[in-house]
Amino acid sequence: MSNHQITRPCFTIRQIPVYGFASMEAFIDFLLPNHHVHTGRLIALNAEKVLTSEQNEQLQQILMSGGINYPDGISVVRSIRKKYPDSQVVRIAGADLWQSLMQRAGDLAIPVYLVGSQSQVLEQTSEKLQRQWHVPIVGQQDGYFTESDVESVIQHIKASRAKVVTVAMGSPRQELFIQRCYESYPDALYMGVGGTYDVFIGKVKRAPLVWQKLGLEWLYRLIKQPSRLKRQLKLLKYQGYHWRGEL
Repeated sequence: MSNHQITRPCFTIRQIPVYGFASMEAFIDFLLPNHHVHTGRLIALNAEKVLTSEQNEQLQQILMSGGINYPDGISVVRSIRKKYPDSQVVRIAGADLWQSLMQRAGDLAIPVYLVGSQSQVLEQTSEKLQRQWHVPIVGQQDGYFTESDVESVIQHIKASRAKVVTVAMGSPRQELFIQRCYESYPDALYMGVGGTYDVFIGKVKRAPLVWQKLGLEWLYRLIKQPSRLKRQLKLLKYQGYHWRGEL
């Protein structure tokens, strides 16, 4: 069976189901097969999110409840390869997946709704998407809404009849929002994208390609933001799972 025909997760890491693909193209073909949209929740999985889910019951339930979890972090990719030696799974960086998804949405005229980030960043992102790939943006909402606004935002998304909704609010807030939105309006593909909008418009610089290919994007970010050291040290717990084979 070829990868683009996968209909359920082939792998598990720490009991979390994970979809794995041999290429970005295969994943995009799976998400948008034959000009249709594979509805559901796209969730980027990395070591930090695995550990957070062990302390956050809501996030754990979301990861275990049928979302399309994909290996965004190199640690998760290496764990899959260790646990499943015959697997041909590549890292699918969320920023790259989002751009590929947006480009295909433009090609197929699939309506997109953007949520999150600052209003100025959101506006620039929308303009660039329409200019570069002719993506049909049917609505947008910055990330500075309160809990009392959530239902109104969800209703706007539902009324827009968007088929792809991307949410840039950071983890786990974006996953929790996506879950609520999906429960109310399940007829779309949802994706949490973190700081991807900022990277897309050039506000934030991503690691050079050679660092990405070597799986060292995390190190590049650490060098640029030393304040991330505490977060990185916490990931030693995940490395312990990997080394001991507790995957």
